[in-house]
Amino acid sequence: MSKQQAPFDLNELRGSIAVVTGAGNNGIGWGICKHAAGELGMHVVAMDLHENLVQSAQNRLSRQFPQVQSIGIQGDVTQPDSLDHCLATVREAMPGKQIGAVFANAGVQFNHTVLKSTVEEWATTLNVNVMGVVNTIKTFVPVLREQGIPSIVCSTASVGGLVRGDGGVASYQASKHAVVVLMESLSFELARRSPHIRLHVLCPCIVESSLFQTSRTNEQIRSGNVDATAVEPSTVASNPLGMTTEIHAQQVFDQISAGNFYMITDSVRPYVDHDRPFDGLSLVRERYQNMLDGQLDNGDAWSSAPGKVPSSILKGPMFDRD
Repeated sequence: MSKQQAPFDLNELRGSIAVVTGAGNNGIGWGICKHAAGELGMHVVAMDLHENLVQSAQNRLSRQFPQVQSIGIQGDVTQPDSLDHCLATVREAMPGKQIGAVFANAGVQFNHTVLKSTVEEWATTLNVNVMGVVNTIKTFVPVLREQGIPSIVCSTASVGGLVRGDGGVASYQASKHAVVVLMESLSFELARRSPHIRLHVLCPCIVESSLFQTSRTNEQIRSGNVDATAVEPSTVASNPLGMTTEIHAQQVFDQISAGNFYMITDSVRPYVDHDRPFDGLSLVRERYQNMLDGQLDNGDAWSSAPGKVPSSILKGPMFDRD
């Protein structure tokens, strides 16, 4: 096993900086920020699209974790200049501190099929979910290479980036497949020359999030129907079978510690107190068996419980009726 994918002592990150994009709206990124600051003693940079969100994130982080430095930076990951500004701000605000982890987490999601989606939704999804990761990597990875210390680069894909397309979130899944391949390619690129940089692709299953809501809000802002200055952190709906952002962050860092490249974070014990996971790994196996067989099994299109939309992926233990 190469050093790049060996188990990792998280104490190596203590006192360094964690840069997290898509961090201001109580989702996966926010959970990562809190864990990095509270459990690992990392200084935190929370980047998000709207000024209100990053100011709220910075204020909450400062109150909850006064022992570390935290800053919020407004920026658009689809714009390389925004990432350059983020890096410059980090260097100015935290002189002498090194960047220990970069989480390319910003994303959008639209719940539409291929035929019912709009070209604008596809463009936004691919620009944010794919080019946003590319821009983040191209800004920060050269810095990590130059530092020469053990560090982490983790990009948020989805279990949807590993399983077969399911129609309902076609643009989202397509973008997340791209993120998986992007991180595989970067891992190979850095394996020999920069093994001190640990690469991970995060593939969450079900985590409490307001991603649908924030994606719609951002589209309304772009169309001029909502004022960006009115945006506030969203209230995240509870999911009794999914993971909270805090528990999910614990699983993320546990998998980083284990040296896992593909981090399928599922609702499994000890992170939840039930035995009804999404079962993402089984869906991955099913997809690759289809590939080996040379056939795409669409049998689930004819099979659904009353009141449920047919799905090839929303069918595991989590979705079984009692």
